[in-house]
Amino acid sequence: PAPFPPQYCNQAMLRAAARLAAPRCPAALGMARRMQSSTPSYTERMNATGRPLSPHVTIYAFPAGALSSITVRVTGMLLCAGTTGIAGISLLSGPEAVSSTVQLLADSSLAPLLKFSVAWPLVYHFCGAFRHAIWDHKMLGFSNQTVRLSSYAVFGISTALSLAAASISLPSKEKKK
Repeated sequence: PAPFPPQYCNQAMLRAAARLAAPRCPAALGMARRMQSSTPSYTERMNATGRPLSPHVTIYAFPAGALSSITVRVTGMLLCAGTTGIAGISLLSGPEAVSSTVQLLADSSLAPLLKFSVAWPLVYHFCGAFRHAIWDHKMLGFSNQTVRLSSYAVFGISTALSLAAASISLPSKEKKK
């Protein structure tokens, strides 16, 4: 006898139970084969309706809070990958390789763009973490309107601070002879 009466189990649960018991019980193997052949899968049932698949992700407009949350996570991963890359280069080639590469890039015409591409993820991730700390400790800003406005503020503040950081030029390191 089954541990649960069939009226309390769906077909997927019964199929899974029969597959698990099949190596030890030939009757369960036969039951699993019969159930697989007689019960169509979810995909087969939906294809039989003739309705098109919903384009859910392609037509859904993400709210600002969701985009902000996704961006915080992506910037965190980018910062982690960048830090790991710099550490790997330093480990394999020595710290002088990283220093000379940074100096070479700082002296190029792409320096402001490169500085912005490093500053923006760092500042955005910091501002997003600061907003989450306020949410966690003060329990403020959980209405839809406040989340939307704070998301726009994080994007704006991050862009402004990153542009400011990219426009600042530090003096180049003088080479000793």
